[in-house]
Amino acid sequence: MSKLGGIQTDMDTNQDIAFQILADGPIAMYHTVGILDKDLQWFRTNNYSVYDLDTKNWSGGQAHADIKKSLDFPDYYGENMAAFNDCLGDMISPDHKGVVLVFRHFDNFLKADKKFGLDLLDIIAEQSRQWLLNRQRLIGIVQSDDPWLTIEKIGGTSPIWNRQEWLNKDRVKE
Repeated sequence: MSKLGGIQTDMDTNQDIAFQILADGPIAMYHTVGILDKDLQWFRTNNYSVYDLDTKNWSGGQAHADIKKSLDFPDYYGENMAAFNDCLGDMISPDHKGVVLVFRHFDNFLKADKKFGLDLLDIIAEQSRQWLLNRQRLIGIVQSDDPWLTIEKIGGTSPIWNRQEWLNKDRVKE
């Protein structure tokens, strides 16, 4: 147990990766796959549903098809941003502590369709706030093969590198 701003919490926030990410915003960036995979194991162990999507060869149409299949969206999923927003909101469930959406090789997708990629992250950021009101956590994780990737503000905050790769020297091995 620890106290956060006078509030008793169930978990030590120094060990709670979800808390650490959400303290900086709902979207986190990773470069090193090993660090990402270790953190994803933590999420799975702590009752989070993890959806791991490879965006390397995505186009707009392919992205929606992969999202629908991977997130088990209903047949009526309209394969557009409004439908993504609606279906993401419907994923809140007492069966898990939260949901982690992982987008691997996201830098490649941003090069192919920057607007789609940023809109996707913006919806996740907005939904994350709604989820928190329901005592659920929604986290977006962007894995980038480019250690210098920067993403403009999403949902009012700019995604930052995870705490293990926050320094440039920790992402770029010389």
